[in-house]
Amino acid sequence: MALGYGSEFHLLRWIGRHRNEFDKRIKQLLAIDNVTWLDFDFTEDKAEPDRELVGLSFLENEKNSQALFSQWKEEWPQKGNSMNWDLVGYTVQNDIKTWILIEAKAHIGELKQSCGASGEGLKKIEKALTKAAYNIGTIIADKNPWTKKYYQLANRIYVLDLLKRNEINAKLINIYFTGDKNFKSRISPKDEKLWKVEIDKMKEYLNIEKLNSIDMKELFLETNK
Repeated sequence: MALGYGSEFHLLRWIGRHRNEFDKRIKQLLAIDNVTWLDFDFTEDKAEPDRELVGLSFLENEKNSQALFSQWKEEWPQKGNSMNWDLVGYTVQNDIKTWILIEAKAHIGELKQSCGASGEGLKKIEKALTKAAYNIGTIIADKNPWTKKYYQLANRIYVLDLLKRNEINAKLINIYFTGDKNFKSRISPKDEKLWKVEIDKMKEYLNIEKLNSIDMKELFLETNK
């Protein structure tokens, strides 16, 4: 983790030193009145003794977990890297639980990522992403496959679809930090307007414009007030 810049640093700062304001923004965004965040796991790594929640591990005690994990193992490769969540929480409204999945970005380069899988693993991922796209009514064109360019968001959308098929409520919040430090190798938008230019490119590529108002939200947070 970088000191003083980067999405991991800024998210840790917001949830640690500005927790009340952070929760307030989340509640306003989702129109909820409570939120609970899960702890990270401990590790034996002396350099960084904490580990992000990975894959679907946080859902082991859900009511439909057996069916969920059965489908997860059938549809998604269980070897290699899985989804690392920047933050995971939940809210309970009228006795209905909804999971809140957080992804944070501080510079444009963090939006772009291609899938590193190959062989049968890649074929399995391609099939799973195509299924998710079909379920939300979008088309994956040959020129813009979901395994390329914006793969990280694509696999998060797959998770949303998988949970919905198993009657588990979830929202994905993409947090974009404004005003982070710029370097020669990275561009950090100074305001929401500049972020949205790049976000619109991503949505157009993935053909997911309508998803934003349903299960996926955006939250812009300042690195300096």
